[in-house]
Amino acid sequence: MNDQVKKILSDVAVKTLEDLAFIFSFPEEEGDDIPVDSSVAVSVSFSGPFSGTLVIRISNQVLPELTANMLGVEEEETTIDQKNDALKETINVICGNLLPAIAGKEALFNINTPCIISDGESEIEEDGAKTDYVARLSIDDDQCDLFLFIDGKIPSSITQEVREND
Repeated sequence: MNDQVKKILSDVAVKTLEDLAFIFSFPEEEGDDIPVDSSVAVSVSFSGPFSGTLVIRISNQVLPELTANMLGVEEEETTIDQKNDALKETINVICGNLLPAIAGKEALFNINTPCIISDGESEIEEDGAKTDYVARLSIDDDQCDLFLFIDGKIPSSITQEVREND
């Protein structure tokens, strides 16, 4: 199940980045965490058949391109607020696509407002929870890491459905 959810997380992120921002990324099996000082992170929590938090940490080098592609402007024209908003919208869309991919199209979730993680905060220490699933994406020569924290466990009825759909 662990590998299935990780693959779903990676596949959804790759497709969303491509569709939403024309960013082409590729899953990576290995790699170190992106340094906090050269990246920005955003989180969004959700509740429903299972609850948790999705966190994305993306390289500062990728963020202007993501923002410019979403807004249809030049990279140099993007502001900090626009970059933060683009990243929040990206995680919102990824989360909105991820949850039904894991739990099925009939499952209902409440997705909270995304928030930028302040410098000095670590997404790894999400309320003391361990990182349940990590997906690393390569974007050009840079990186995007996704962390999915689940409160408790994904219900067995959902894990059975994921296995049957594979």
